[in-house]
Amino acid sequence: MRCHGQLSLEYLLLLLALLAVFAALLPLVDQTYKAGLFGLDCVNAKRFTQQLQSHVEEMSFQADGSLALIEAQPLEQWRISPSGKTLALNVLGPDGREKRFAVGFPNELMPTGIVLLDGKATFALRKASGKIFLEYNQ
Repeated sequence: MRCHGQLSLEYLLLLLALLAVFAALLPLVDQTYKAGLFGLDCVNAKRFTQQLQSHVEEMSFQADGSLALIEAQPLEQWRISPSGKTLALNVLGPDGREKRFAVGFPNELMPTGIVLLDGKATFALRKASGKIFLEYNQ
């Protein structure tokens, strides 16, 4: 006949073994979660840049005063920087990884510096004097 104390000790040892297994798996689950989030953010950034490129191409045929609003919804952090006729969007991921996407413009972009997005933001494409301008509204 077993004592209640011995059964409690056996259950505690079993629970401790189970917690040790979960503790060993936690870093793997965390890395998988971060990699999945980075992948989803890259898909989101690609959709955003394709939408932006589509609006830029449409605006080339539209009259001055045309306006298009595009919403960005990064899951983690995006770095957006204009350079000449290209707008570069870098998705910043875990362990210093980056994925770059680019949007071409028919005219030079105004140098506004680097914008770091970590939440919902709205961009406006505006056509004036035959040029397409990109405006950032947080």
